[in-house]
Amino acid sequence: MCRWAAYLGEAVFLEDIITAPCHSLIAQSHCAQEAKSPTNGDGFGLAWYGDRPEPGLYRDILPAWSDPNLKSLCRQIKSGLFLAHVRASTGGATSRMNCHPFISGRWSFMRNGQIGGFEKIRRALENSLSTKSSTSAKAPPIPNCSSY
Repeated sequence: MCRWAAYLGEAVFLEDIITAPCHSLIAQSHCAQEAKSPTNGDGFGLAWYGDRPEPGLYRDILPAWSDPNLKSLCRQIKSGLFLAHVRASTGGATSRMNCHPFISGRWSFMRNGQIGGFEKIRRALENSLSTKSSTSAKAPPIPNCSSY
Protein backbone atom coordinates (compact mmCIF):
# COMPACT_ATOMS: atom_id res chain seq x y z
CA MET A 1 0.00 0.00 0.00
CA CYS A 2 0.94 3.61 -0.47
CA ARG A 3 1.92 6.02 2.28
CA TRP A 4 0.58 9.51 2.75
CA ALA A 5 1.18 12.64 4.73
CA ALA A 6 -1.52 15.30 5.03
CA TYR A 7 -1.00 18.56 6.86
CA LEU A 8 -3.32 21.39 7.91
CA GLY A 9 -2.07 24.02 10.35
CA GLU A 10 0.38 26.86 10.68
CA ALA A 11 2.52 27.21 7.56
CA VAL A 12 5.65 25.04 7.71
CA PHE A 13 8.29 24.13 5.18
CA LEU A 14 7.29 20.88 3.53
CA GLU A 15 10.69 19.43 4.42
CA ASP A 16 9.71 19.55 8.11
CA ILE A 17 7.39 16.60 7.46
CA ILE A 18 8.23 15.13 4.07
CA THR A 19 12.03 14.95 3.84
CA ALA A 20 13.95 16.11 6.92
CA PRO A 21 12.87 14.13 10.03
CA CYS A 22 14.30 10.67 10.65
CA HIS A 23 10.69 9.37 10.47
CA SER A 24 9.77 11.49 7.42
CA LEU A 25 7.55 10.22 4.64
CA ILE A 26 10.66 9.79 2.47
CA ALA A 27 12.48 7.79 5.16
CA GLN A 28 9.42 5.56 5.53
CA SER A 29 9.19 5.09 1.75
CA HIS A 30 12.75 3.79 1.64
CA CYS A 31 12.68 1.51 4.65
CA ALA A 32 9.26 1.04 6.22
CA GLN A 33 9.40 -0.98 9.42
CA GLU A 34 5.67 -1.66 9.79
CA ALA A 35 4.38 -2.59 6.33
CA LYS A 36 3.78 -5.51 4.00
CA SER A 37 6.34 -4.00 1.64
CA PRO A 38 9.38 -2.18 3.02
CA THR A 39 9.62 0.22 0.07
CA ASN A 40 7.29 2.64 -1.69
CA GLY A 41 9.31 3.23 -4.84
CA ASP A 42 6.70 3.39 -7.61
CA GLY A 43 6.33 7.16 -7.76
CA PHE A 44 5.36 10.04 -5.52
CA GLY A 45 3.52 13.34 -5.49
CA LEU A 46 2.89 16.60 -3.66
CA ALA A 47 -0.02 19.04 -3.73
CA TRP A 48 0.27 22.25 -1.74
CA TYR A 49 -1.66 25.47 -1.31
CA GLY A 50 -0.06 28.89 -1.29
CA ASP A 51 -1.41 32.33 -2.20
CA ARG A 52 -3.53 31.10 -5.11
CA PRO A 53 -6.75 29.09 -4.80
CA GLU A 54 -5.49 26.23 -6.97
CA PRO A 55 -2.93 23.85 -5.51
CA GLY A 56 0.58 23.40 -6.83
CA LEU A 57 1.31 19.87 -8.03
CA TYR A 58 4.52 17.90 -8.47
CA ARG A 59 4.54 14.18 -9.29
CA ASP A 60 6.96 11.70 -10.79
CA ILE A 61 7.40 7.97 -11.32
CA LEU A 62 10.82 7.78 -9.67
CA PRO A 63 11.24 6.72 -6.06
CA ALA A 64 10.83 9.84 -3.92
CA TRP A 65 14.21 9.31 -2.22
CA SER A 66 16.03 9.55 -5.57
CA ASP A 67 14.55 12.84 -6.81
CA PRO A 68 16.77 15.85 -5.97
CA ASN A 69 14.07 18.26 -7.17
CA LEU A 70 11.67 16.97 -4.52
CA LYS A 71 14.17 17.70 -1.76
CA SER A 72 14.80 21.19 -3.16
CA LEU A 73 11.10 22.00 -3.49
CA CYS A 74 10.41 20.82 0.06
CA ARG A 75 13.18 23.09 1.37
CA GLN A 76 11.64 26.13 -0.36
CA ILE A 77 7.86 25.66 -0.19
CA LYS A 78 6.08 26.79 2.97
CA SER A 79 2.40 25.88 3.29
CA GLY A 80 -0.33 25.44 5.86
CA LEU A 81 -2.09 22.83 3.74
CA PHE A 82 -0.46 20.07 1.74
CA LEU A 83 -0.71 16.42 0.74
CA ALA A 84 2.18 14.07 -0.01
CA HIS A 85 2.14 10.53 -1.34
CA VAL A 86 4.65 7.75 -1.97
CA ARG A 87 3.40 4.88 -4.09
CA ALA A 88 3.77 1.12 -3.77
CA SER A 89 2.00 -0.32 -6.78
CA THR A 90 -0.43 -3.17 -6.27
CA GLY A 91 -0.47 -4.04 -9.93
CA GLY A 92 -1.33 -0.86 -11.81
CA ALA A 93 0.98 0.79 -14.30
CA THR A 94 3.71 3.08 -13.03
CA SER A 95 2.83 6.42 -14.59
CA ARG A 96 2.41 10.01 -13.45
CA MET A 97 -1.34 9.61 -13.88
CA ASN A 98 -1.29 6.92 -11.16
CA CYS A 99 0.71 9.00 -8.69
CA HIS A 100 -1.31 10.91 -6.11
CA PRO A 101 -2.34 13.54 -5.24
CA PHE A 102 -4.84 14.38 -7.94
CA ILE A 103 -6.20 17.86 -8.54
CA SER A 104 -9.38 19.28 -10.01
CA GLY A 105 -9.70 23.06 -9.91
CA ARG A 106 -9.10 24.14 -6.33
CA TRP A 107 -9.37 20.60 -4.95
CA SER A 108 -6.61 18.10 -4.26
CA PHE A 109 -7.25 14.56 -3.12
CA MET A 110 -5.75 11.11 -2.56
CA ARG A 111 -7.13 7.61 -2.10
CA ASN A 112 -5.66 4.29 -1.10
CA GLY A 113 -6.40 0.65 -1.65
CA GLN A 114 -8.48 -1.27 -4.13
CA ILE A 115 -12.20 -1.36 -4.68
CA GLY A 116 -13.50 -4.89 -4.10
CA GLY A 117 -15.92 -6.05 -6.80
CA PHE A 118 -15.04 -3.05 -8.96
CA GLU A 119 -16.04 -4.77 -12.20
CA LYS A 120 -19.60 -5.11 -10.87
CA ILE A 121 -20.00 -1.35 -10.27
CA ARG A 122 -17.68 0.06 -12.94
CA ARG A 123 -20.32 0.74 -15.64
CA ALA A 124 -22.69 2.46 -13.20
CA LEU A 125 -19.86 4.68 -11.92
CA GLU A 126 -18.74 5.60 -15.43
CA ASN A 127 -22.32 6.38 -16.48
CA SER A 128 -22.84 8.63 -13.46
CA LEU A 129 -19.98 10.94 -14.45
CA SER A 130 -20.71 13.99 -16.54
CA THR A 131 -18.41 14.57 -19.50
CA LYS A 132 -17.06 17.69 -17.79
CA SER A 133 -16.25 15.96 -14.50
CA SER A 134 -14.71 12.91 -16.13
CA THR A 135 -12.33 15.01 -18.24
CA SER A 136 -11.49 17.84 -15.85
CA ALA A 137 -9.85 15.96 -12.96
CA LYS A 138 -6.17 15.23 -13.44
CA ALA A 139 -6.59 11.67 -12.24
CA PRO A 140 -6.63 8.30 -13.97
CA PRO A 141 -9.86 7.37 -15.73
CA ILE A 142 -12.14 4.99 -13.84
CA PRO A 143 -10.78 1.84 -15.55
CA ASN A 144 -7.50 2.40 -13.66
CA CYS A 145 -9.08 3.25 -10.30
CA SER A 146 -9.01 -0.31 -9.02
CA SER A 147 -5.39 -0.92 -9.94
CA TYR A 148 -3.42 1.42 -7.69
